[in-house]
Amino acid sequence: MKQRFLRNWYFLLVIGILLLQLIVFLIAGEAHTFIGVHDNLDIHITDYKLLKDNNAFFSQGKTIPLLGGIDRNFLLSEFYAYSWLYMILPNFAAYIVGYFLKILIALFSGILLGKDILKDKYEKYKWAVVLFSFIYGLLPLYPAFSFSFASLPLLIFIIRRLKSTGKKIYYLLAFLYPTLSYFTFFGPFILGYIFIYFIYLWVKEKKINFRIFVAMILMSASYILIEYRLFALIFGSGQATIRDTMVIDDLSASEILHSIFNVFVNNIFHCEDLHRVVVLPLFIISFAAINLGHIKRKEYRQLCIDPFNLVFLFIVGNCIVYGLYNNHAVRTLFEKLVPPLKGWQFNRTIFFNPLLWYVEALIAMIRLSDHIASQESNKNRLSAILPFVPKALTIIVLLSVIGTQSLYNDFFNTCYVNTWEAFNGQKSETLSYGDFFSTDLFEKIKKDIDYKGEYSVAYGFHPAVLSYNEIATLDGCLSYYYQSYKDSFRNVIAPSLSESEEARNYYDDWGARAYIFSGSDYGIWNPARTVNVDDKRLLIDKSAFEQLNGKYVFSRIEISNEDEIGFKLIGEYSDANSPYTIWVYSL
Repeated sequence: MKQRFLRNWYFLLVIGILLLQLIVFLIAGEAHTFIGVHDNLDIHITDYKLLKDNNAFFSQGKTIPLLGGIDRNFLLSEFYAYSWLYMILPNFAAYIVGYFLKILIALFSGILLGKDILKDKYEKYKWAVVLFSFIYGLLPLYPAFSFSFASLPLLIFIIRRLKSTGKKIYYLLAFLYPTLSYFTFFGPFILGYIFIYFIYLWVKEKKINFRIFVAMILMSASYILIEYRLFALIFGSGQATIRDTMVIDDLSASEILHSIFNVFVNNIFHCEDLHRVVVLPLFIISFAAINLGHIKRKEYRQLCIDPFNLVFLFIVGNCIVYGLYNNHAVRTLFEKLVPPLKGWQFNRTIFFNPLLWYVEALIAMIRLSDHIASQESNKNRLSAILPFVPKALTIIVLLSVIGTQSLYNDFFNTCYVNTWEAFNGQKSETLSYGDFFSTDLFEKIKKDIDYKGEYSVAYGFHPAVLSYNEIATLDGCLSYYYQSYKDSFRNVIAPSLSESEEARNYYDDWGARAYIFSGSDYGIWNPARTVNVDDKRLLIDKSAFEQLNGKYVFSRIEISNEDEIGFKLIGEYSDANSPYTIWVYSL
């Protein structure tokens, strides 16, 4: 029994880390779990709460009390697996369950793919496949679409098995796979890459591979069925959206090259895979060793077909596409070829790079293991230690992922902030999940003002806090809504935009955050325990606010010009369990 445990040490490591993380989140709870706010708590997690509070997951033609009342079709589809968690569970529980499920999806998918590729050699490299699949699942990638990232190895497995066996079960899995994905971020790219593979097989085998062709059709149909709401808006609404007017930076050639290099090294915050910490140095060393070996042995053809190099080219290609997105000519050509996708970010090919970087690390560790094994006949003092080097390096990669701060590294952030608070004997400026939403405080406010669903705005904090607490908002964050509302809301915030060029450019050129701006403190909504501002004026147009049926302003700042703009203070509210002091104003 002991020998069996020792042979499966990597599974013990996986289980141990998962149990540790589960214990931490259970002990921390909502009050002490620190979850990334940006593009997470401030939008998607709140959107799920809105759908649940309004019984709107499956509703048709329903208005959601966000951005002055928006069609339910603008929010996420009910047919994505990640959405099901929020239908069934309370929001915080759904988020934590989703965190662990994405790890298990990545682990399960990686093992399946590893077995399929390595076949008889799988047992030899099982430790590496398991650990790197686990590491991939731990990566702090965009939480709302974490299943999309985690399931990519499963997709590759399905396509490989479909090609080799043609069994009906794999056609079914290909059709169901998009429930784990997300069309806008991944769908077109996945279908595009499968199409390229289809063309490759056609050229190589000189015949059409109908299995792959049928898989493309099934997956396309599935994405369309899942995203029926999105396609109804794109092709049926006849109205312009903010995507039509978004201004995208046009970079110079040198700036594009810098952008390509930057994402090659760092990736972007939505998929900050932390490869720069350990994996990139390992890659550089491995790339040199592998290719110098090919050159030394005069294996020049291997330079072109070595899987390690092919994956590298894939990574570079995705980085180049990311950079070229900021070239006006390239972007204009794309929009002319596919007019309905104007404003769509085709540079999201970069979302595939986290998987590719850790595939490179896996290949490098397998090659290193093979090289060490081939040197066993050369006995020396290090012979007994060398076989452990690939395993040690893999554990270092694992620790680099767990132990590096990043926006969505919820486990690290929770451990770090709680430890900091314990050692310093004071609260951090970082807000926990419970702090951010402060449900007890807003329940008290709603009861005191006899809130009846009137439209409101937030000042000095994210309007998602109001939405989460079932307060209807004129403001909000959404990357896709009608341009007509953006124009109407602009009338409300025109006084602040006239004073702040930064805010004006931010709203006019993008507009996904329809927020109440300050005339002097840009980003006044940033979540922090304390708010210190010198300019306490509220710069909004009262008549435009009234035209949108607004009534209340919930503010973290005691407004200095309430009489001048025609608002009156109703009350000042605070709560022992909340970092906020909220001043409520009414017309």
